[in-house]
Amino acid sequence: MALLPIGQILVRDAGLLAGALEEALAQQQAAPPSEGRGPERLGEILVRMRAVTAEALVRGLATQLGLPHRLELPPDGIDVELATRVPINFARAQKMLPIGRTDDGAVLVAVEDPLAVLALDDIGSIVGAEVRAVVVPGEKIVEAINKVYARSDADLAKGSDSREDDEGASEELVDILDLTDEAPIIRWVNSLLFNAVREGASDIHVEPQEKEVLVRYRIDGALRETRRANKKFASSITARFKIMAGLNIAEKRLPQDGRIRRRIAGKDIDMRVATAPISTGGERITVRLLDKSSVLLDLADVGFGPEYLRMMQELIERPHGILLVTGPTGSGKTSTLYGCMARINKPDLNILTVEDPVEYQLEGISQVQVHAKIDLTFANALRSFLRHDPDVILVGEIRDLETAEIAIQASLTGHLVFSTVHTNDAPGGITRLVDMGVQPFLVASSVMAILAQRLVRKLCRECREAYQPDDDEIAQMGVDAALFRTGKLQVERVKIADRPPPPGHVYRARGCKACLDTGYKGRCGIFELMMMSDEVRHLALKNADSNEIKRAAIAHGMRPLRQDGMVKVLNGITSIAEVLMATEESLFE
Repeated sequence: MALLPIGQILVRDAGLLAGALEEALAQQQAAPPSEGRGPERLGEILVRMRAVTAEALVRGLATQLGLPHRLELPPDGIDVELATRVPINFARAQKMLPIGRTDDGAVLVAVEDPLAVLALDDIGSIVGAEVRAVVVPGEKIVEAINKVYARSDADLAKGSDSREDDEGASEELVDILDLTDEAPIIRWVNSLLFNAVREGASDIHVEPQEKEVLVRYRIDGALRETRRANKKFASSITARFKIMAGLNIAEKRLPQDGRIRRRIAGKDIDMRVATAPISTGGERITVRLLDKSSVLLDLADVGFGPEYLRMMQELIERPHGILLVTGPTGSGKTSTLYGCMARINKPDLNILTVEDPVEYQLEGISQVQVHAKIDLTFANALRSFLRHDPDVILVGEIRDLETAEIAIQASLTGHLVFSTVHTNDAPGGITRLVDMGVQPFLVASSVMAILAQRLVRKLCRECREAYQPDDDEIAQMGVDAALFRTGKLQVERVKIADRPPPPGHVYRARGCKACLDTGYKGRCGIFELMMMSDEVRHLALKNADSNEIKRAAIAHGMRPLRQDGMVKVLNGITSIAEVLMATEESLFE
């Protein structure tokens, strides 16, 4: 009996649109075969197009081939001794991992591609038994591989002493898990990097104290102490980071900035390193980690509800104008703009970006990184862009009047411009541009909308607990107490919500092993989208203050940050305490 094509299965079972299937088939036929693999799999193309989810593809492959499947792969359910018989490089390259044995002695192998029969045969030879495939999402297999092969600090990931150039690009990206240098300081530093990536840290802080060296990770926006070392090792630790980042190890009086590129646990990680001398002696080091292999999230996946999603889609499809995203450093502005780019990125659009730094590579988009030493500024890059026939321009940040004026001129001459500014709320974006020296009439005529955002931590789904909030908490949520307690409150449902709390309840953090006892795991955005209505434009022309503009915007339907945060609370995504903390400076008086 002939197998039903995977595309037809996904149309039938996963809601795949026929038009998307045709587009994917056309891409598959047009693309040259990859070395050693032949044509790209149709399922991979559909997932990359976001026409189906990885989970839906797994279900479809399992249905097509009559195989079992799993959507999760908990490390504690894997036979570690069996799994580690397979070399880690082979397991990662093939996205295959032995996970256990059946009652009749066969070995179960988690696979992303069950049709890779030669690789399955190789695993069978290694383990000396019959193998049976279990279809699992590739990213879940890679996560399990990294955890299963993780070693203790004593014999973790070893690094290399080779010096990089100023940009750190000359060193071959060899995974630190596969290196064999035995120097204790190198082992210790690379274990810091490995654990930081494994735990999802965005920053590493290495701070010499009077008697010890303190190391803290920033995870989901919160700093957490992770280890300490004897103070006598401080200079050696600092020297190791400087060597990796291509910095001057003899200069200890001045701050320095550098860059490290490494493969860590199978991921291409770009690290920005900053050093600074401190009063307790020695130098503190801060490392910002950027995962180049991170999956770019869609707007719906970062926390946009259906209403805001519809409004954003309408904005990013306009032919010209400026969309500004505001918020403090680390509030997810760049991720939101990348999500916008991904939605409109098509072959018929010429999209150019200038960023500081380029955090993620976007296929089909020309990206430029500013370089102050050679006078490649936002303004100069933007001025050059206008000679490259762009349709869409992304300016990482509007910092000065020159950049603002060029961006506005570009929008007025038929270009769609995305950028960011640093303000506390959406109305403040207008006054910020005016304070830079932009004429109010130019702001009013060019800006389409301003989006303010913050990041809040998501509750851990393993341990969050439902409870009935008291009257004060209900008042802080800004909802009708009677409707809330009776469960009759109508709440906009957000895509990332999972099992909303029971009627009259919300969730709060508790803490468990899965979330390192914090009660939170991951982050999502809360938003405040101010459309440039006629009333708001009129106030901008009058050079009104941000409070007056905010009142008018709310009167015309804008939902303040805190109100959008409470929508996330009522969806069971985050807690009241988290929203109150994130919006403390954004209260509307």
